Amino acid sequence: MLLEEFQISNRYFRIETTDHAFERMRERNIKEKTVINVVRELNFKVLFYNNTGEEIAIIDQENDIAVIIEVRFNKVVIITVINRANIYIKEGTCLEEIAS
Repeated sequence: MLLEEFQISNRYFRIETTDHAFERMRERNIKEKTVINVVRELNFKVLFYNNTGEEIAIIDQENDIAVIIEVRFNKVVIITVINRANIYIKEGTCLEEIAS
């Protein structure tokens, strides 16, 4: 599901959710705009992560959530959204912390 399109350094990106992530957002009453803002906080780092094959866990201290993403082919794919207290970071996952 497409949430938003945005541009960084003349490159267009899409923010999309998996069905799993969309269901978790609904179950946990996390607004789409909140998730979009968390992803956009990465700013130019999105370019760095594009097509690396790495999962990125973005910890948002203000909203007390973690957004797990992968950036592939100029598309930020939200894998899941969870409460920060329940996060498990699997080996190889990159960690980014923001304080919106």
